[in-house]
Amino acid sequence: MSDIDGLVRQYKAGGISRRSFMTRAAAMGLLVPAATGILTAAGPAFAQEPRRGGWLRIAQGNTDDTLEPVRMTDTADGIYGNCVYQRLTRLLPDLEVEGDAAEEWSVNDGATHWTFSLRAGLTFHNGQDVTAEDVVESLMRHVVEGSESPAKALLSTVESIEAVDASTVRIVLNSGNADLPVILSDYHLAIHPAGFTDFDRAIGSGPFKVMEFVPGERVVFERFENYYEDGKPYLDGIDFIPVPDANAELSALLSGDVDLIYAVVPFAVEQLQSNANVTLHNTPTGAFTNMVMMCDRAPTDNLDFRLGVKHALDRELVLSQVFRGIGTISADTPIGPTYRYWCPDVQPAEYDLDRARFHFERAGVTAFDLYTSETAGNSANDIALTFQQSAAGAADVNVIRTPSDGYWSHTWMQQPMTMSGWNARPTVDAFLTIAHMSGGSWNETAWGSEAFDQMIIAARAELNEDVRRQMYCDMQHMLNDEGGLVNPVFQNSLEATAANVQGYTPHPVGSVSGFGEGLRNVWLS
Repeated sequence: MSDIDGLVRQYKAGGISRRSFMTRAAAMGLLVPAATGILTAAGPAFAQEPRRGGWLRIAQGNTDDTLEPVRMTDTADGIYGNCVYQRLTRLLPDLEVEGDAAEEWSVNDGATHWTFSLRAGLTFHNGQDVTAEDVVESLMRHVVEGSESPAKALLSTVESIEAVDASTVRIVLNSGNADLPVILSDYHLAIHPAGFTDFDRAIGSGPFKVMEFVPGERVVFERFENYYEDGKPYLDGIDFIPVPDANAELSALLSGDVDLIYAVVPFAVEQLQSNANVTLHNTPTGAFTNMVMMCDRAPTDNLDFRLGVKHALDRELVLSQVFRGIGTISADTPIGPTYRYWCPDVQPAEYDLDRARFHFERAGVTAFDLYTSETAGNSANDIALTFQQSAAGAADVNVIRTPSDGYWSHTWMQQPMTMSGWNARPTVDAFLTIAHMSGGSWNETAWGSEAFDQMIIAARAELNEDVRRQMYCDMQHMLNDEGGLVNPVFQNSLEATAANVQGYTPHPVGSVSGFGEGLRNVWLS
């Protein structure tokens, strides 16, 4: 019950709402009556009065970090970006969306014409007013011809972005997308002054402004006094301190050299839980490390082969042996309990070596290769070796460990079966569009069809919640039954903060309170 205990502590401290408590408790498998009873026993939430001042020290820093939105690629970049910039919207820990730079928005019946009204009085760190023209140029950088932005696919249906007046932005899509406000919360879609190019000294309108930005050496942000939310941020600033590996991060936290670490390794959980000087945050997420079976080449193009793999995988063994029981068993889809349109009817294939052997024999396969690497996702090598262990007796799995350098260009999507890893995405559509539409650059399984693509497009534009939910459920069934993705476990986000860090709320989509979005709420006691 340690995970639930942690939720109760956050609720009592005012770090999460009652609704967020119920959502996250359900993701942990707690039924509504039980969760309600726990909240009743806990009593009303009580938040201490936040105070201003102090510097938060976060273990983070690599030489390839960037503040240029179109070049951002990883968690660290997202954290920097959400501290320095605003987006039109923000995604809350309970996965509801609210306005950030945008105060309100409206949409037509087909979800193709969206109008966003900016908050009055927003200013950039250089004192310049935030205008609709700034928003237009910032977003267009991701969609112009030749853009290599990771967010380009998210805006692939954009037909036009225009400034109606100084405080109004209109976005027209060539097909409906009911999730556009959620998509616009993506950390890549940051707002900067029109014409701005010096991203080593980035200018935004977010809660913190850049003092120093030397990637891999020193990154320091200070409070932006003209931030639009009264009294926020509470911190004087944030100091990002490069630490070489997970063990060094743990030591730095325990010695008091940093105040926050993320990507805590599972073996450290018990040690952190028993330490009164730190708080462990154990949060279910949509992140996972998966096996990829490419459906456009042998032997993985054979459905019997894919079914053999699914039945040869002992997911419980992966959860206990690799993740020490911290996580959630998954069906073979990228959509889990933290998503709004998760379909609980979709169940993982049963671990059954006789059935696995039957399907492998029908496919004419007795042995096959599985390529992996340290860089191929959290615990990818351990998952591959655990699968090799669980499949013994049905087929011989040859696990081939390859160097990290070049894995994503020379091995992933080149060999028939590889390991891969994914962070959560803000919406079901975002994941399906990026990774499961035929012809997509990140469609790593090469599975799909024109009919499946049309289902994605139709669900994206559907405004009837019941109809949309069923459409996504149907697609999850198809992926689970026929697709080339094998997802053993949805992983928890394991983060730890010093005991004096208050107001910290973990987020199921993005480490460090939603890629740093919640750091404006953090204060030091």
